[in-house]
Amino acid sequence: MNTKQTVSLCMIVKDEENCLLAAIQSVRNLTDELIVIDTGSTDSTPQLALASGAKLFHFAWTKDFSEARNFALRQVSSDWILVLDADEVLESVSLETFYELLNNVQVEGYFLHIKNVLGPNLGESRDQVVRLFRNKPVYQFEGAIHEQVASCILRANNGNGLSLAPLTLNHYGYLKDRLHSKDKFSRNSGIIHKELVRNPNNPFLLYCLGIEYYQQNSIAEGLKHLTKALVHMSGNEGYFKDVLLNISLGYLRLEETTKLIDFISKALSMYPDQTDFLFLRGTVYLSQTNYREAAVDFNHLLEISEGSTSESNSDNTKNVVHNFLTLALKEIHLCCLVIEQQDMETVHFNAKNKLSIALKEALLILCNALISNSRENGLLLKGVANYETSCSPCQPS
Repeated sequence: MNTKQTVSLCMIVKDEENCLLAAIQSVRNLTDELIVIDTGSTDSTPQLALASGAKLFHFAWTKDFSEARNFALRQVSSDWILVLDADEVLESVSLETFYELLNNVQVEGYFLHIKNVLGPNLGESRDQVVRLFRNKPVYQFEGAIHEQVASCILRANNGNGLSLAPLTLNHYGYLKDRLHSKDKFSRNSGIIHKELVRNPNNPFLLYCLGIEYYQQNSIAEGLKHLTKALVHMSGNEGYFKDVLLNISLGYLRLEETTKLIDFISKALSMYPDQTDFLFLRGTVYLSQTNYREAAVDFNHLLEISEGSTSESNSDNTKNVVHNFLTLALKEIHLCCLVIEQQDMETVHFNAKNKLSIALKEALLILCNALISNSRENGLLLKGVANYETSCSPCQPS
């Protein structure tokens, strides 16, 4: 019979009185010890942590998240460590499932599903991060920002030791009110710039900085850093496709459609079934009234969505958009058919009355799904709005 494995919750917090208790409550029945590291709260966060039964420690903020995380690890007395942020809540899981994970002797740490809640009409984005791992001194966080422990665990176990757990954390830190109230841009960009002084060509830091600027609607500045990140990447990085997608979205937002189509075509030569790229290029073709090329991309997208069983970020558009995309494609094909018949009066009628309705619905749904996947808010909405107000007559491509 297995000895019961113990678990410590580790959190670093600052001014989190509005969400701290929800995070703790979501894991209370799974944990034996609560470790809360406060980095300088001016609200009631420390008092709430103590009232919840946590062991509270104070840590002078050094603008390095890994230093704070590793200080927390040194306070732990349990067999396993579960890491949460104060703006995260663990979805319900049975004790049986949880302890099965802890008793797997072949696993040193687990990736958890992270569901980033973006807000009304923006859906969610998903990620996977190691947040549950054995308490061993050799396992330490690395990186001043967007800190990770996975690389350390892999190095210590010859590239092995990690698995994916059926656990999901709901993360609310990307909601607009929290981004503004916590002034995360100033904090995060400051940390990244400091690290880039020491390592100016680090692609992950450049990627993170680009996303920070995107979230501030500084698209040109963000695109500059993302493009530089790409130059220094091998293509094997786990975030490589995210960089490609966000560069594409930057070109779209800046209305650099020629660069966008060229860039996406190169990306599709590497990832021919990547749904986000197909949708973006098809949308650009559509905006140029190049209906035949748009139909090719949308047909391919629909075929992938019908045949895929994946629930990954790149494919999670399939169920949401299937019916709308099918309707839009029917109208596109009708438009192409009447072009061939040279019946331009009918073409114009379809473009103004049928095609625009179908496309508006399809594009709105697709855009929301794509925006959610890319963590970039509102990037496509301007283009969609154009379809709501007007639709050009079909032109032969």
